[in-house]
Amino acid sequence: MKFKVSEDTKISLLLEHYPETEDLIKEYFKFFYENRLEDIVLNRLSLKGAFNVLDFDTKKRKEVLDKLSKLIENKE
Repeated sequence: MKFKVSEDTKISLLLEHYPETEDLIKEYFKFFYENRLEDIVLNRLSLKGAFNVLDFDTKKRKEVLDKLSKLIENKE
């Protein structure tokens, strides 16, 4: 079964089941890592929640979702 990434996908689920997404997540959500919030925030937020906290526009949200989808498709 193919996994579909959406804004409702929990970041913790991506990191747990698709560890190859970690570098991309760190790249886009570096604010959380720089402020040592990743353990608290990334374990609880969906992609949409992180996008909202960081005020990502529609273009950047689509970019992140597309890149994550490609990474996961390559694994499956």
